[in-house]
Amino acid sequence: MIRNLEKKELMQSLELSQYAFRYTLSKEEIEKRLNNLDPATVYGTFDENGKLLAKLHLLPFEAYFGGKSVKMGGLAGVATWPENRRKGLVRELLRHSLEAMNSSGTYLSMLHPFSVKFYRSFGWELTCDYKKYKIHKTQFPPFHEVSGSVERLTSNDGHILYPIYERFSERYNGSLKRNEAWWNNNVLRDLKIALYRGKNNEGKGYILYSIKDKVMVIDEFVALDRESWEGLWNFIRNHDSMIEEATIIAPPDDELGYYLEDPKIHQEQHSYFMGRIVNVLEALKDYPFNQIEGGTLFLHVEDAFAEWNRGTYAITAEGSRPNINFFPAKAGEKSCQVTPKRGITLGIRELSAILFNYKKPKDLLLHGRIYGKEEDITLFESLLPEHTPFIYDFF
Repeated sequence: MIRNLEKKELMQSLELSQYAFRYTLSKEEIEKRLNNLDPATVYGTFDENGKLLAKLHLLPFEAYFGGKSVKMGGLAGVATWPENRRKGLVRELLRHSLEAMNSSGTYLSMLHPFSVKFYRSFGWELTCDYKKYKIHKTQFPPFHEVSGSVERLTSNDGHILYPIYERFSERYNGSLKRNEAWWNNNVLRDLKIALYRGKNNEGKGYILYSIKDKVMVIDEFVALDRESWEGLWNFIRNHDSMIEEATIIAPPDDELGYYLEDPKIHQEQHSYFMGRIVNVLEALKDYPFNQIEGGTLFLHVEDAFAEWNRGTYAITAEGSRPNINFFPAKAGEKSCQVTPKRGITLGIRELSAILFNYKKPKDLLLHGRIYGKEEDITLFESLLPEHTPFIYDFF
């Protein structure tokens, strides 16, 4: 039986998490988590005696997608006691979570995978990467005069960062729209804050960082313009008597290396979050497709795990908003073939990667992940806006 946990059952969830993810909480940490944990966000599978067998957290977030914030279901804390593994319990929990999101009007879901292969089998796909730089102090950008200044803040001043972060994050697909509780409990934590203010005293950028063993670890580097970028780098450079290097987490479209006098810095790109379109029709209706003149694109979508998505979607370019028509697949069909000689055939994973702007249709066609004619691929790409996928957060 799958249901939401009751308040009195949350301790069972914490015990399972500690066992599955191999960590131990103190009494104080347990009390804090129990106070902050909403039982309505935890789904569990129970036996006839009320014992928790498996569970997951379905977190009600908002995330930026296509330049605006939308409802997003974040999956986390998926765990099963080892004696209950390989019985399909997590599979049914994932199906239940998709149905819950679909019924609540949430068409987008994201998660951080313990196994990419595992979640791919249920329709989630890689959709977000991040870059990590390691830069020796001799490679830092040179000092530049700026009209503003940097000030160090305490966590009590964290609200000053909110509008800066939002202006930065709306550029990226998948970035969380953070509320105050999330900032305080999950972002600021014990990190130091440096804020750049322009000459009119307006906040234009910030870094969240820590310093340990002569390394400045920058968890977030947010600059809204070139001046704030230079001002923050002046601040970092002024630590050269305290540190030997800096590490920085950055979006995958960041091109820091090119703008350095010595661009041979250590760079890594990491796969990070997975995403999934929960309801294709609602996602397509809300998606900010580019405006083009004329033409109809047919998408034949396959989804083995969410049958309400299977079918053909006709996207007709009409003025500022395209018209979307849906032709559901018949029972036993992978996808509807209203016009079998036209359109693009693709799975929910590939569609999710495309709408996140993580992969281009032409690249997926090249590698045999989608099928269609060149003219349809070209039409599809012309409809897609440019928003890089990226998320700073973790859940």
